[in-house]
Amino acid sequence: MEKRILMAVLLMTVVILVTNWLFPPPPAPEMVETDPAAVTAPGAPAAPAFRAPVTPLPAAGVPADTIVISSPLYRYAVSTRGAALVRAEMLDYPSYTHPNQQVQLVPDGAETVLATRIVVGGDTLDLRSAPFRAEGGSTTLQPGDAPYELRLSYGEPGQLGTEVVYTFHPDRYLVEVRGRVLGLNGAPATLLTHLGPGLAPHEDPAHRSEQQLAVVGRSSDGVENLRMEKARGEQAMEGPLLWAGVKDKYFLSALLVPEGSAGFSGVLTRKLPNDSLALERGGRIEILSIPRVDATTVLAIGPDGTFAYNVYLGPQDYDRLVAAGQRLQDVNPFGYRFLRPVVRPIAAGILWVLNVLHNTLGIGYGWVLILFGVLMRIVLWPLNAKAMRSQMKNMAVQPMLQARMKEVREKYKDDPKQQQQAMMGVYQELGVNPFSMLSGCLPLLIPMPVLITLFFVFQDSILFRGVSFLWLPDLSLRDPLYLLPVFLVVSMFGLQWISAKVSGMEQNPQMKMMMYIMPLFMGVIFFALPAGLNLYYATTNVATIPQQVLIGRERKKATEELNRKDGPPRPGSPAPKGGSRAPRAKRRVKRKS
Repeated sequence: MEKRILMAVLLMTVVILVTNWLFPPPPAPEMVETDPAAVTAPGAPAAPAFRAPVTPLPAAGVPADTIVISSPLYRYAVSTRGAALVRAEMLDYPSYTHPNQQVQLVPDGAETVLATRIVVGGDTLDLRSAPFRAEGGSTTLQPGDAPYELRLSYGEPGQLGTEVVYTFHPDRYLVEVRGRVLGLNGAPATLLTHLGPGLAPHEDPAHRSEQQLAVVGRSSDGVENLRMEKARGEQAMEGPLLWAGVKDKYFLSALLVPEGSAGFSGVLTRKLPNDSLALERGGRIEILSIPRVDATTVLAIGPDGTFAYNVYLGPQDYDRLVAAGQRLQDVNPFGYRFLRPVVRPIAAGILWVLNVLHNTLGIGYGWVLILFGVLMRIVLWPLNAKAMRSQMKNMAVQPMLQARMKEVREKYKDDPKQQQQAMMGVYQELGVNPFSMLSGCLPLLIPMPVLITLFFVFQDSILFRGVSFLWLPDLSLRDPLYLLPVFLVVSMFGLQWISAKVSGMEQNPQMKMMMYIMPLFMGVIFFALPAGLNLYYATTNVATIPQQVLIGRERKKATEELNRKDGPPRPGSPAPKGGSRAPRAKRRVKRKS
């Protein structure tokens, strides 16, 4: 009996193996188990059964068609394998890692950018290597052309599949994506769209662009930034998110939901091993470490199986980011978190002025920075002049003020309240505002927010990338000859010297010390900062010198007039300053009466 059971089992096994070998079943699409909680809400009802497509997924190495869409701005390449973006060239921006080439955002060998997976219940249909059919071919768009639609589809009628339409515009880096999942039969589903493995290297190591690779997203609470340089393992950014993407210092690959649509449910990120790139610099080989990340957006598919989002693949140009919508311009941090509420509005204003000057006058950004520095001093001239005149007035009565204050302190040394009232009376008698000395510093402080904001503009804006000026190859990098930092120190020393001479404090020990220390201190700070920032600050120093000279002439004229009114000084007495003797005579008359 046992022998017959054993023989029956062996025969059944042989029949099954031979049948499968002679009549193999059609291969099903690749299904990957995933954590449903990661992409569906807890407690969601089980998904109805759906029919899997019978079209087999291609084996590795099977060639796919590549469709190239070009315009004066970009050259995008879409593969029929997975409907993925395999190339994104920025035609207006040269690459600093690959000579004689443009910036290319998709890493070499990456075949999953914009490729998707569809999650239904506890199963995932992986379409990253699915063979899509394309309606439309390669084309070149010119300014004024109508948008171009590229249609791609996968699946057979009556089976689970997908259709997607990419819409390209000749004058925008924004690509519209509209799609539909077929064969769901009412089952709730989620779309996972891949953005990894980051961005391809394209910057000079001095820009430190790769160190700024990050996964970013915007919710109603603000912008979240996951820096890959410090990332470990897997991370999640919870939604709803208006946009999410991967950025480095100057470029961005981001997905945005259309206006009025529900946001992305979140972004799943996974840190990948770093890549490396060998660069030749000055006859030596430099190894550039490139962070890598797998980023995936999570988007709920509509009840009718439709989904929609936009893709921005391009530079972090402020105007273009604004035009993309959903406040995509906030991807630029512009300062540390506690400074952003102040810095961002100033940065927006500065960028607007710089672009207006550049576009209106048709001059390069080097000359724009010089003109902007001069305009800043012209705008601040009324405040500067008022503060300097107030300072001159205070200095004219300073000897008398000090003498009167000494008398008041001695007279009321045991009564602080009476002493304070007497001091205010002295200020009122001499026509001096005790707070004017502090207000005189205000014009010196007003340019500082602009200078600090410009620092962050140079750090985060693509506006000055690769812009040359005179001997400077790139305004966003340090001066290779260090001429501008030296000129900055010289201009600041000259400004300090003239200011001391104009104010009559050239012999003041503290003023002398500041005259030497401050320029050297600022030179050390600006030594490694972008050349454009040095150019702007040096320009403002030079533009301030004529204003100081003009105020100095006014002070000299006012002093001479006061001396004529007071008469010649007594022998052996110091020269009067600002008419200090006349009020003194009046006080003596009052005391005799």
